[in-house]
Amino acid sequence: MKKYASILAVLVLLLGFAAISYSAPAEIPSDTTAVIAKGKTQITLGGELRFRGYYFKNTSDLAAENTENKAGYDYRVILNMEAKVSPNTTGYVELQSGTTNDDNVKWGTSSSSTVGAKGIYREGNTNESSMYIRQAWIQYQGSGLLGVPAGVKVGKQLLKLGNGLFFDHTYFGDDAILAFVQPVKELTIGALMIKLQEDTTTLNDDSTAYSLLGVYAGKGWGLSADVTYVDDQKFLTPNSADLLNLASGYQNVNVPIHLWNIGLRGNVDDIAGTGLNFRADVEFQTGKVDASKVGADDLDFKGWAAMAGLDYNFKTIPLKLTLEYAIGSGDDNQNDNDIKTFITTLGNEQHYTFVYEYLAPTAANYGAGTYTRTGLANTQYVKLGGAYDITKDLKAELYGYWLRAVKDVAINGYTTKDKDLGWEVDAKVTYQIDKGLTYFIEGGYLWPGDAYKLSDGKDADDAWAVRHGITLKF
Repeated sequence: MKKYASILAVLVLLLGFAAISYSAPAEIPSDTTAVIAKGKTQITLGGELRFRGYYFKNTSDLAAENTENKAGYDYRVILNMEAKVSPNTTGYVELQSGTTNDDNVKWGTSSSSTVGAKGIYREGNTNESSMYIRQAWIQYQGSGLLGVPAGVKVGKQLLKLGNGLFFDHTYFGDDAILAFVQPVKELTIGALMIKLQEDTTTLNDDSTAYSLLGVYAGKGWGLSADVTYVDDQKFLTPNSADLLNLASGYQNVNVPIHLWNIGLRGNVDDIAGTGLNFRADVEFQTGKVDASKVGADDLDFKGWAAMAGLDYNFKTIPLKLTLEYAIGSGDDNQNDNDIKTFITTLGNEQHYTFVYEYLAPTAANYGAGTYTRTGLANTQYVKLGGAYDITKDLKAELYGYWLRAVKDVAINGYTTKDKDLGWEVDAKVTYQIDKGLTYFIEGGYLWPGDAYKLSDGKDADDAWAVRHGITLKF
């Protein structure tokens, strides 16, 4: 018994010394045996190791003449610990490797002249990563206070509203307080406060989001809605690429932002026993940029987005077909007082296509800037494809995308703007090698449209990317 107690002590000590914690319920195998701590507290340890290799071609500006090629390997380490102190009280901590803006660590990224490598050939033998707290929260839920199930969750959490069209912070997470209640079994009502940025504690200059949300889960169908208010008292407008359309004289100054986002969603599963599923999401935005604080006219938010999808699960074969359409508004006049582009706040991960949006610049370009990972801002797509279980352990996915801007853009600075973003095909194959051990290979190929024409009028070149990796979850 002392032997096993010593092993447990070492594991807990290692997690404690990691000094930075990560905490969102990661996928833990269902047959995991929990470690029993002092008293009746139940401790469950888990995590993930992922190693990937990649090759990207022409993804920065889609110009082959620039001979842009990116290749390398990266890794990610996740460690998590759940402490179930009682049936009502749970604590969770999750540590994740990476840097301040990425959860992946590129192989060989540290400077060996300053860390670890000595001798005559001073390369390698270096520390490459830090460990960060991705999640750290306490949750209590019971029925003693209101007579119905209710609870509160406090700390750093992974947060996402609906399908994540507007708000998806599941990459690194946010510091937040969530209070929730279930008046009936099917209905959950919650109130959420998210501290996005704490500037000066003695001044009213923070960025905070408040959300009221409700979810109703019926038998085979569901409805959800949320109203979110983002109150940023000290937004620093960009200098080189002004996202808020202010005149150049007002760039790189502080202005308050008051943004409202209203989301409505619904789904119906296995309609009339046919295997057909339907889902939809609409988002509306209002509010203003209080530019009067700097002597300019106020700017009004008028963005919107929508998504609708059909999934068909065959009864006789392990095949699911998907047809999906999504659209986010754009702005055709950046010199007026309306911000019509759908404003998004997302993470650093892939949101739909593998090349467009994730790796290549998107249609959400303002001023002199180009951006990636902007979600549906000034973008619409039609997605068609499917996922097939070739064998029990081998799975494949193949999807085609038609991509188009909502308002004309010239992503690479050509004199004529256009809406045609092009076509993309994405594919992924996953092989389950062993329990918790998976190998995958994925790729995407983008045929760009006229919105990507180069500044000299030449057509943009095709862009493509491929990545493979191995993941162990435990």
